[in-house]
Amino acid sequence: MSIPPIPPIPSTPPIPSTPQATTPVASAPSVPDGDARRILALTSLGVFIVFLDTTIVNVAFDTISTSFDAGITRLVWVLNAYTLVFAAFLIPAGQLADAYGRKRLFQIGLMGFAVSSALCGLAPGLGVLIAARAAQGVFGAIIVPASLALLLPAFPLERRATAISTWGAMAAVATAIGPTLGALLIEYTTWRWVFLLNVPVCLLTAVWGARLLTETRGSRDGGLPDPLGVAMSAAAPALLSFAVIYGPHLGWDDPRVLATAVAGVVLIPVLIRRSRYAARPALDLSLFRIRNFQASNVAT
Repeated sequence: MSIPPIPPIPSTPPIPSTPQATTPVASAPSVPDGDARRILALTSLGVFIVFLDTTIVNVAFDTISTSFDAGITRLVWVLNAYTLVFAAFLIPAGQLADAYGRKRLFQIGLMGFAVSSALCGLAPGLGVLIAARAAQGVFGAIIVPASLALLLPAFPLERRATAISTWGAMAAVATAIGPTLGALLIEYTTWRWVFLLNVPVCLLTAVWGARLLTETRGSRDGGLPDPLGVAMSAAAPALLSFAVIYGPHLGWDDPRVLATAVAGVVLIPVLIRRSRYAARPALDLSLFRIRNFQASNVAT
């Protein structure tokens, strides 16, 4: 059964929250103050590009539709492929950054985002464009947690709240200006530059990061986190996001919506139980004992 026509729905993926100390304690920064500001600018730029692509594409739907002679039923996946994949890979990507290096994953994310953006801009057909958008979602999910993990050690505890607020504000600004910037690009160029614009920005950011950043890792002793837990942590948000996106249009009693919503909800306690006993859990439950972490997740 084919999915009936659905209008594109702007959807902003969540910004991952980060634990902070329960009691403010003064500490010396691990890098000089000037470098800390540059790291903040660098990581904020990476996040800006990722969240820009959640909304910049919206205004390009008409021209993309004309270019590929495609209906809204297929065209909507240009938006949703990015959003769903981003949500699915956000937690696993953070775990990989902890295990294999935050700088390494940040650089991989930037280069991958540049390549997938180029594929979007050069796509000969709608199928290639949708696949490239899904790839963008994967690499965008790698950039966000790695950038935050690189940012935190650069600032002492008493200044981290300000740094995180600035980092998060860049995501909000990118989401807000996306439609306006997209409209300007379409007015004076073509819809392909909505994606091609990312390429030089990502490459320049990667070069800057290679010179500025130092490698850090989490407390893990190497190796992948629990594969089954990773799969569940990816599937649960993707299923729930699908239900939220399509519920208002297919109807909340539609079997597809009900099935995905129930599956997503059921996976959450299963993931929690799995994370309690796995040697390298996909979800670190100890973080939820931190009051500030609980509050920031509720706020997000």
